[in-house]
Amino acid sequence: MSFKKNLDPSDKSFTSFTVNKKFSFTERDSGSGVFAVPIIRGTDANLHNFSTSTASSKTISGSVFYKTPTYHAINQLYYKDIRNMLGYVDLYRGVPTTENAVQEYTSTNHLENTTLTLRRPYTRQLGSTATVISLPQKFYGESIKPGSIKLIDNSTDVTLTLRDDTRGNLYDVDYSGSYSKKTPTANNSGSLIGNVFYNDGFIVITSTQRPYNTIGTLEGSDGFRVDFESTQTIYQREYVCAVEENEFQFTNNKTARVGQSGSVAIGPYENYNTQYTKTTEDDFPYRLLGYATSSYKTTGFNIGTEFIGETTHSEFAPYITNVGLYNDRNELVAIGKPAAPIKNEKDLSITFVVRFDTN
Repeated sequence: MSFKKNLDPSDKSFTSFTVNKKFSFTERDSGSGVFAVPIIRGTDANLHNFSTSTASSKTISGSVFYKTPTYHAINQLYYKDIRNMLGYVDLYRGVPTTENAVQEYTSTNHLENTTLTLRRPYTRQLGSTATVISLPQKFYGESIKPGSIKLIDNSTDVTLTLRDDTRGNLYDVDYSGSYSKKTPTANNSGSLIGNVFYNDGFIVITSTQRPYNTIGTLEGSDGFRVDFESTQTIYQREYVCAVEENEFQFTNNKTARVGQSGSVAIGPYENYNTQYTKTTEDDFPYRLLGYATSSYKTTGFNIGTEFIGETTHSEFAPYITNVGLYNDRNELVAIGKPAAPIKNEKDLSITFVVRFDTN
């Protein structure tokens, strides 16, 4: 038998915590959705009267990616306008690729309530070419965990290993010392190599200098591998369900009745047939007789109204086998099951803690 009672608001608690999971993919992982797409700025001729038959593109796993439209989409979202840039805007860290820490963006637009010239952070520069590596949301969840990116590329004679600095910037691990000191060496080794946009699953290799400009462009033994960790918030719900003394001591289990002769008649049911099970024609009284219908007699039977002697004993008590949680619409949303049935003693109170996680 089931008993119901309302929970006090103080018996409910909700907490959250963040979990991470590691993933590793290469460009050869079929169906992973991890793609490396070279993009180019192009000219107006590449955009006006755009033709898929002549446009520069790359086909990956049967999907066609057009380089120039993709370039302008990435530029518009992440690089073009400091006021609308998506992702972490790092105004202070990183290594400039020129002598200037920042490059002037425009002389006509200004920040609100100031006359300062609008400038783009030097960590967010997009040249005429770049490579975009996409990571599907089904793997990174809510966002990529900052500091978890490790990109290994074998497209040159030297294996390149790039890491992110937790602020959306990519650097060469071999030159991490010069990167942290903001003192790039020859060919700007130790400079900023690209950017990571954690919330959108994009890695953009912005450096146009060798050997970095070939990262993600080759395949097979000359391809790349990317390691990262996903981020997902888990919400833990906890309900304290208390059974007080002398509470829930009744049972309407039909096996606790005297025989099958009494004043309460059950059945027969005209439409009770296995062919109607789980259909709109199934009118078997499950809530009254339970769901074990295999023993039901199609001729009907009577349920006695008198309890058997064991139920009147002072030591008799029903056992608790499930704790169900219902919403305000009386819909069952969760069930807690103890390892073994628990006797509901008359003179004892029992507290059950039902805890489950959702995302």
